[in-house]
Amino acid sequence: MKNIQQFTIEGITHDGRGVARLDGKAVFIDGAVPGDVVNARLVEHQPKFDVAQLLEIEQPSAERTAPFCEHYNTCGGCQLQHLTLDAQRYWKAENFITRLTQAVDAKQCQIAAPLIGAGQAYRRRARFGLAISKHDKQARLGFRQKASNELVDIPHCPVLSDTLNATLAAQREEWLSQASRAYKEITLVEADNGVFVSGAVEQTPAPHMPFYTLDGLQLRFPSDGFIQVNADINRQMVKQALEWLELQPQHRVLDLFCGIGNFTLPIGRQVKQAIGVEGLEELVATANDNAKDNQLPQCQFYKTDLFDDVSHQRWFKKQRYDRVLLDPGRQGAFEISKTLHQLKPELIVYVSCNAATLIRDIKELEKQGYRLTRAGLIDMFPHTTHTEVMVQLKKTKTTQTDRKKRPAFKF
Repeated sequence: MKNIQQFTIEGITHDGRGVARLDGKAVFIDGAVPGDVVNARLVEHQPKFDVAQLLEIEQPSAERTAPFCEHYNTCGGCQLQHLTLDAQRYWKAENFITRLTQAVDAKQCQIAAPLIGAGQAYRRRARFGLAISKHDKQARLGFRQKASNELVDIPHCPVLSDTLNATLAAQREEWLSQASRAYKEITLVEADNGVFVSGAVEQTPAPHMPFYTLDGLQLRFPSDGFIQVNADINRQMVKQALEWLELQPQHRVLDLFCGIGNFTLPIGRQVKQAIGVEGLEELVATANDNAKDNQLPQCQFYKTDLFDDVSHQRWFKKQRYDRVLLDPGRQGAFEISKTLHQLKPELIVYVSCNAATLIRDIKELEKQGYRLTRAGLIDMFPHTTHTEVMVQLKKTKTTQTDRKKRPAFKF
């Protein structure tokens, strides 16, 4: 077999590599996109796939486009700017739905249209590195290089909001003057009441906590804490979650991994009671303040480690909920998924940033008698390989656990 081969790219992996076939075996080629005809050198052989290095694009795909950022080839922040935005969304959705439907029972699953928004100026939060390079001893403020801890100096980032770029431009020289040989991080976040800066630079403390508005509500959040980076997509995501929860005024709803109440508070306006559970004390305190500020006494929040045994917790023990919403981090919600059936929810909506742990958890929920009924992509992070997804699961009449416990008939 020749090491250099010509390939026609048929698809793209979840991490952005082009996929071709050689004698029926998958070949992954970084930098190639579906529709490309390329020459590439085989550099790695694995039992189920090979890896090739892109040498030349013989015939570019109609889905290939010129990156809009001058730092794209060195900065590790974006991975897909060489693929059109429509194609990015198509292949992200295709990969997710294919993996999902191959792994779980999807006979009753409806595929929703992706939630989409702007491709540039969409990020309202960014974390910059600040350091003196070990190579040229120059101070740099920016993002890490691809496959490296070295920083790329970034004076302007096209995916950041105009307000964050303006702040970066105004503060850049001052921050560079504060660089040292120790690596530092600076976080910028755009709130409705201004830009807030946190991290290892000299900065006048902000007089107020940042907040954003959502569905007519005002939500405060810690300036150095988590916030959905794409405000437009977040609004669409919350709206869809509320629709998929199929809420009724008499419902009791449980929101797990609730943060500051991004989902809980909008849910609370439509139901009898909404309970949010989160592992970080600061976020729980902020969420309770948000409920009070927005006059939503039907929303209460509790601090609990959701990766531990929760059977003794006040919000869990001897409780029943009509609906459950899950929004965990990349590690998923496996432990709590094993016990959700005890709360007897008729419907679960699960929002995830990691398809692998989501699929794992759906398999566990299937054992409890839940079946996948809706699924869709949320394009929260255009031009990156990261995805957000949402699924809906509904309770069937019997569960695997029920069938095991059912006594045998006696004749």
